[in-house]
Amino acid sequence: FVQLSLSREIEVVAGPVVDPDYRPNSVDQLFEPTWVLRDSAAEAQQLAGPVYRLRGRAGGGIVHMKSFLARRARIDTEQREASRPELENRIIREVGPDGTRDTAFLDANPDWFDSVPRENRFFADWERSSACAHRIFDHWAFDIHDLEDRGRREIGFIPRPLKMPAERLPMEDGISVHRLMERTEAIDAEIGLPFAWFFLMTHGHWVDPDVGDAIAEGLRQGRVRLPDRDAAVLLAWADKKYLF
Repeated sequence: FVQLSLSREIEVVAGPVVDPDYRPNSVDQLFEPTWVLRDSAAEAQQLAGPVYRLRGRAGGGIVHMKSFLARRARIDTEQREASRPELENRIIREVGPDGTRDTAFLDANPDWFDSVPRENRFFADWERSSACAHRIFDHWAFDIHDLEDRGRREIGFIPRPLKMPAERLPMEDGISVHRLMERTEAIDAEIGLPFAWFFLMTHGHWVDPDVGDAIAEGLRQGRVRLPDRDAAVLLAWADKKYLF
């Protein structure tokens, strides 16, 4: 699918340009006066707008998502390969009661060059979970960035849910895994999407990641069950987490 991203802009009166009791002593203070008490946009006098503008390339104005994900994976691979000479010489030094131990970085992280970007994992997990019967763009928008920062390409997105649960699901002391399952099922019913709680968890705000760890451990111990495809996604996430 193709995603279009628009900005919504309004022009308001922020406050007086100068304070009659205080003269600015620089151009910066004239254009960004520290003494102005600015009202919120909702309370301030509106001069113009709202105006809707297509966001620029850096803000993901028009993005073909399949091409974007391919580009994201390619750039990640190129950047990891570019760092190979440095990583091959990097040493992790651990100091413990038995003395100092040095470990090569790549020995401690043998799958470093096989890593998949979290953006690609999000879409792949959707496709292999119970959520795949629904179109992803009916439930999520993607806050995309693609820019250069000090000579390094920065590309990615933050997923934004189009429908949010009424309450967050935190990890509480002493709560049973069965109670957690009941609460995740309530979230799925509220959102109208199977396995919705998992994707809200990767977003990192609506469902505490510790909830996912607790349910994954319950699956390993056979105390709770999920559809096989969802269990596979959750256990893979628990083994190698990603969050936005």
